[in-house]
Amino acid sequence: MKHFVVYMAIICFGALASACDNKRDDNGDLGGMWQLTLWTGADGDTVATKGEMYFHFQLDLMKVQRKGEKEYLARFSHQGDSLFVAAAYAMPFDSLVGRDQLKPFGIPADGRMHVDGLSDSRMQLSSPLGILRFRKY
Repeated sequence: MKHFVVYMAIICFGALASACDNKRDDNGDLGGMWQLTLWTGADGDTVATKGEMYFHFQLDLMKVQRKGEKEYLARFSHQGDSLFVAAAYAMPFDSLVGRDQLKPFGIPADGRMHVDGLSDSRMQLSSPLGILRFRKY
């Protein structure tokens, strides 16, 4: 009888654990918080430096923030060497805005960026607006 109770407890625990919805963050090295170290514009001039801007990636959401600017939350997709930023929402009231509002973050109006390099600690993105270098924060 004692063994029966133990076996039933294991079965019940297994059934409960398998019933939970498990949303995994499959972003690999991209997932997490990134701090800008240097943004070099298309003309070679420095646009922003360390500590002025942050990108956060979790699940299919991207949050961008910069000192003195509004924060934005956007859907994104990352495939190979491409990063595409979709619809963006101004925070804190979640009002839909055009992607052109993300220009102060180095994100072009079409939302397409090239992933030049990505590791567990460094990332480099490029677009017509320049090259953005980040460190994992």
